[in-house]
Amino acid sequence: MALVSTMVVVLLVGPLLLIAAMGLLLLSTAFFPSGPQRIRETFQCPWTGRVVTAEFLVPEGAAHPSDVASCSAFPNPERVMCTKPCRELAEIRWGLSRPVFPRWALIADRLVTWRSPTE
Repeated sequence: MALVSTMVVVLLVGPLLLIAAMGLLLLSTAFFPSGPQRIRETFQCPWTGRVVTAEFLVPEGAAHPSDVASCSAFPNPERVMCTKPCRELAEIRWGLSRPVFPRWALIADRLVTWRSPTE
């Protein structure tokens, strides 16, 4: 009889403990900072005057990139040899990215898009 009661307790309490542990794990990820994100942009370089593609390292919540990981202005893009003036010119906006939303939706028998008339 003791074996049956032990099995019942394990089968009832075990899943609840696993759910609580997973919940704490997911909740803890919200409090620990993540690493910097890599963002690729194409723009006119203020140093060379050419149109280049650069990858920036952006810490979470920052207004400007902290570093340039690669730039197409150099023969070896991973070896950036300038003073990186583009970091101060780049502006980071935090929020939901456009791929989260559909490009169009059918609402009230009309087609609605997220594009503005200038795009």
